[in-house]
Amino acid sequence: MDDDYDVLVLGTGLTEAILSAALSRAGQRVLHIDPHTYYGDTWASLTLSELAAWARDAPHAELNFPRHGTWTDEQRALDRHYSLALRPALLPAYGPMMEALVRSNVASYATFRLLGRVGVVSDKQVVPVPNSKSDIFRDQRLSLADKRRLMRFLQAATVPDAFREATAPLPAVLHDELGLDEHLLPAMVHGVALCWDAQEPAATAMERTRRMLRGYGRYGASPFLVGQYGGAGELAQGFCRASAVHGGVFVLGHAITALERADQAWSLRLDGIDAAFTAARIAAPRTLVPALAHGAPVPTCYEHVAVLITDAPIDWDAHMPLDEGALPPETALFVVPPHAHAPAQPFAAMILAQGEGTFACPKGQYVYYVTSYTNTATTDARTCLSAAVAQLQHVLASPAPWLVEVYASHALPAAYDASFETFIDTLAPIDSPTDGPRTSLCVDEETVHGQAVPNLSETLDQCVEAAEQAFWRLVGPEHRAAARAAAEERARTHDPAEYQGRGGAEPALRAPVLAPIEFLPPLPSESV
Repeated sequence: MDDDYDVLVLGTGLTEAILSAALSRAGQRVLHIDPHTYYGDTWASLTLSELAAWARDAPHAELNFPRHGTWTDEQRALDRHYSLALRPALLPAYGPMMEALVRSNVASYATFRLLGRVGVVSDKQVVPVPNSKSDIFRDQRLSLADKRRLMRFLQAATVPDAFREATAPLPAVLHDELGLDEHLLPAMVHGVALCWDAQEPAATAMERTRRMLRGYGRYGASPFLVGQYGGAGELAQGFCRASAVHGGVFVLGHAITALERADQAWSLRLDGIDAAFTAARIAAPRTLVPALAHGAPVPTCYEHVAVLITDAPIDWDAHMPLDEGALPPETALFVVPPHAHAPAQPFAAMILAQGEGTFACPKGQYVYYVTSYTNTATTDARTCLSAAVAQLQHVLASPAPWLVEVYASHALPAAYDASFETFIDTLAPIDSPTDGPRTSLCVDEETVHGQAVPNLSETLDQCVEAAEQAFWRLVGPEHRAAARAAAEERARTHDPAEYQGRGGAEPALRAPVLAPIEFLPPLPSESV
């Protein structure tokens, strides 16, 4: 193992894993350190025993397992059949993360399922969210006038400039300008646009809806995919593997005993390893190296997550009847609007349901992730999510007690950049350039502005955007313009496969246009 590197990356969270893969691919010598014995950091996918150990040590976590105080032999035998996410997420079928997965080749060994059903839960009832235009026209609960209004909404959402300057809340725009009745608004605002609250400006909500609709049909009848084997943690490990393929060196399970700047380089020592390592620069979330983040403000938001495991499935027949002969979906998303969530909670709760087909749990069990957030630390996860969990229990086929309950709160860092010349803070706010999108992976779209706190459908794409920002800070921002020009040239060039078989014209494949340094450029096998 070498002892001198270009970049020292600390933590194997999703942003850091993507950054590591991009740096190694660009020829940088990368040393990647994580004191944990697993990949993913706060995005990790853990077995049941690992989750229990994590919850015991986490400062804002509550564990109710094992139910009878001790592990049974049966539970120990099933431990490796669990792959539980610390932070659940949805993968948009179109967007920066999907492009990063393809370009890094992580997509070749990661597996996914299409998101099945989507519903809005209120007053113990589930309102199905249409998954397509055909769903709208087949829905016998909707009048012909309602169907036409919903089609107007979907058509408006595909127009790039629609409501770009709209500052009014999305419900007001949908009601006043598109004529949607009040009873349709919760499904559109919370089930389609996935707004945390009803006050989000229509401009940003429609941006998000537009990107979502762009992914519809790309991989099937859903704009979202669900990662198997725990989701984001599996992706983080995949990007770390991609970094290692290109020379990245990884050391896990060794605590940092010393980190100091001397002789124009950073010097690092690890517990249990005699050798010292040096690197010109460091990339890390400031929370891992608080000594380097002098004056960082305290967190202002808290993401609350519940991981609930039971042997009770969704009662589909009672709440969202399936087509004749259709199998129950392995994945589903339910949104509990604020008014149905809790009187004192102004934000919606989102419930991601996963069955055994996602390999998150053993056969005959189901995992339900419930998530929301608050702007204060005085509300713990159980208190914040209790009303949403109660709504979930009414949707299940039986009220059996939870086999496993974990409630956790993740502090979301305030907007602050602790970076300096030789330290890049991977938690820094993402810059929004005025001349295009924030990532070179999707140059043919507008920038999609996230909510103040990203929801399940936004977090993965934002990790890619944060990784690219850190990448250019490390390799030099002067290379970014050339990379952007190459990406735009590739976007203007049609795929030759579009022309094959038309009048015998089969143009020869040519190598993609590449810049000297790019953030995850197309693989050599990709053609344009």
